[in-house]
Amino acid sequence: MVIAMTKGYSEQTAGAKLCIDLASDWARECVTDLNIEDNLFLMDYGAADGGTASEFWGTIINNIQKRKITTQISLIGNDLYSNDNQALINNLSVHSSGNESVSTLLCAGSFYDQLVPNGFIDFGFSATAMHWLNKKVGTLDDHTHVLASSNELARNDFLEQALFDWNQILEIRSKELKTGGKLLTVNLSRDYEGRYLGNNGGKTVNVHDQIHEIWMDLLEENLITEVEYKRGTIQNFYKSPEEFTSPLTNNDSQAYKNGLRLLKERTVYVDCPYKEKWKKNQNTEEFSLGLMETIRSWSRHSFVAALEKNNERKLNPVDVLFERLTSRISSNPENWSLDYVEHHMMMEKA
Repeated sequence: MVIAMTKGYSEQTAGAKLCIDLASDWARECVTDLNIEDNLFLMDYGAADGGTASEFWGTIINNIQKRKITTQISLIGNDLYSNDNQALINNLSVHSSGNESVSTLLCAGSFYDQLVPNGFIDFGFSATAMHWLNKKVGTLDDHTHVLASSNELARNDFLEQALFDWNQILEIRSKELKTGGKLLTVNLSRDYEGRYLGNNGGKTVNVHDQIHEIWMDLLEENLITEVEYKRGTIQNFYKSPEEFTSPLTNNDSQAYKNGLRLLKERTVYVDCPYKEKWKKNQNTEEFSLGLMETIRSWSRHSFVAALEKNNERKLNPVDVLFERLTSRISSNPENWSLDYVEHHMMMEKA
């Protein structure tokens, strides 16, 4: 399974930038508490093309330089091997261009693996990246997203993999952090009422149900095969607050043994920016295209991966999926919205 965001990710994900902006207060608190020495290493894990966090990092770097102007700052960007790393390099270089005290580096590799030496990072940050699963879970065959399915067996399998991945991620980050270093994560989550990205508790349609209905229609119209239908599963899982904090409330977890401690956590909500704009301008075409593109940016690769490679056809079913999704949004814009449920965790290496 290859996880890859679409080209132009930042332009298509206005909501992701808002989520990052809402974490800026805790980020400033993290760097204010750091022991700023001659060299400071910052790292963005799962940065995609780097555009959504560019303003965020600019603010952080400015705050550090105001405290100690002679500090040499290195900002390291990372995402998975399949990432559009040229775009990431371009967005990172904004911070180092014309600024001799700032270096920007690209770290090729997966954030599921250790990326830098032990005791290296002063401040690590990750936003809307670590809900993807590191291993394909294949037990869901009646829906395109496990949290919208009634399949309890599949839900348990997805949860097990998600918790395994999260424990592994925090264990590795706990090694990479310096003693006294901070880690701030901003993750798509589900709240105690079961709301998550695509499901706002019934205020509008469940986006994942709509995607599944279209995918099912494609099967019934013989545009995809039964095998392709069952493969069409978005391989992520939105964890609850308790699931997020579990490695740091468990004294036996490796992350805890390595000294990683939870400082505080919170759930943050972000109203769909595309819907908010539509309420003001009533431009339904703009809204339906914008909302479709942001959904496509993170879901398309799951459906492309589901297709049989040797199946020649006149129509690309994935293109049809998003064309029909656009049409559904356009026909009833009042009943569509992609609201974010985000979980923030501030951690420290003790």
